[in-house]
Amino acid sequence: MMLSKRLKLTATLCSLLTLIVGFSLIQAHYYQQKIYHQLNYSMKLQISIDSLRSQLWLYQEYTDDQGLSELNNRQAELAKDLSQQINWDAQQKLVIENLNRLNTNVRTLINTQNNFHNKQVNISSTLTAERLFKAKYSMIIEEMTEEMFHLHQLSIKQANQTQQRLLAMIGLVLLLLATLVTVWSFMTLIRFKKGLTSLNQGMKALAAGDLISQINIQDTDELSALAENFNKMKQSLAQITIKKEQLKQEVDSQTRKLFEQQDKLIFLAEHDDLTGIYNRRAFIKQIDSAIARDLRGTNQAALLFIDLNKFKDINDTLGHSIGDEVIIVIAKRLVKNLRSTDIVGRLGGDEFIIWLDMLSEPIDIEQKIHQLLATIKHPIIIDQHTLHVGASIGISILPKNGLTSRELISAADTAMYQAKANNSIEFCYYHG
Repeated sequence: MMLSKRLKLTATLCSLLTLIVGFSLIQAHYYQQKIYHQLNYSMKLQISIDSLRSQLWLYQEYTDDQGLSELNNRQAELAKDLSQQINWDAQQKLVIENLNRLNTNVRTLINTQNNFHNKQVNISSTLTAERLFKAKYSMIIEEMTEEMFHLHQLSIKQANQTQQRLLAMIGLVLLLLATLVTVWSFMTLIRFKKGLTSLNQGMKALAAGDLISQINIQDTDELSALAENFNKMKQSLAQITIKKEQLKQEVDSQTRKLFEQQDKLIFLAEHDDLTGIYNRRAFIKQIDSAIARDLRGTNQAALLFIDLNKFKDINDTLGHSIGDEVIIVIAKRLVKNLRSTDIVGRLGGDEFIIWLDMLSEPIDIEQKIHQLLATIKHPIIIDQHTLHVGASIGISILPKNGLTSRELISAADTAMYQAKANNSIEFCYYHG
């Protein structure tokens, strides 16, 4: 077969491959639009949740009929958005169901608070109830935010899987193309045995490291042009080889930088950027593992919810930079006074949370609390300032006050507010 016919056959095969690639691109566009629609809907849900959070804050501040009406509207809008039919997978549908459940809880809590306002109660009971309502609202909105983060992660995971499938498809197309080129080269070798023998000898010389010798073909056909280009390629390789070691060193350097960046990103995702201790999400992940382990044994464990006292005065009078230094000092003191089996995290602001693991006696908890309170109240010297802070601590016990991280955190948070409301105590156990 003449070389021209071989090229026509190759063109036909390439056209077929082009159609396959075109179909792959159409599929990629379809998957891209699907993921874009999901992410766009997720952003819409996030906006609705943020709007509901803002209106909840306003209603907690003013508690008027107009605020209640607007709050009901925001909650209804979120329920409407959650009811839209989107092409989710099973895991994403489960997240949407959880959001619907949380939104229903908000509706129930609004009705409960409204009924409470309609009753005649004393001021002390009203303040306590308002704190509880505010804590419940905060927990529900925080759970909604975490569910939205999970929904985003699932969408990104789905996009990644789609990308892997597309890469596999493209790899298959490239493999087919390489196979066709190999077959074409083999058939051309039979047709032009003499010329290809010379090229083969030249390639062997190149493989042996010979970058000087040249292929001499006197014919004026396609193989002659190929031999000429091969000679030019050897000249180019001779120049490129000189820079090979430099390129290798640069690749190694960039690889090391990528691994360093990866380790840094993993650390930042799990730790508070100010203090370096666990953030809320990483802390919950750690104590979930600890709870599963402790429930298999006989020892108890305790969760401490710590809120600093007098910290707001420091922020207001000396500025946030001094306040940040105080937070850093307190975090270091807490870490220093805990065992290797204990866990400490920062929820944000001046709130810390501690997991005391494997406690054999209740007295162990109070000894540790007194120790922590003492180290917190120790004077803090920053520049020319000598600062004093205290703390209110709420305590929940595993398994007495709950079997999950959510139940234990909620119980300790409630106990902390009770301790803060009573000036005569610094810590309080949860009594549910």
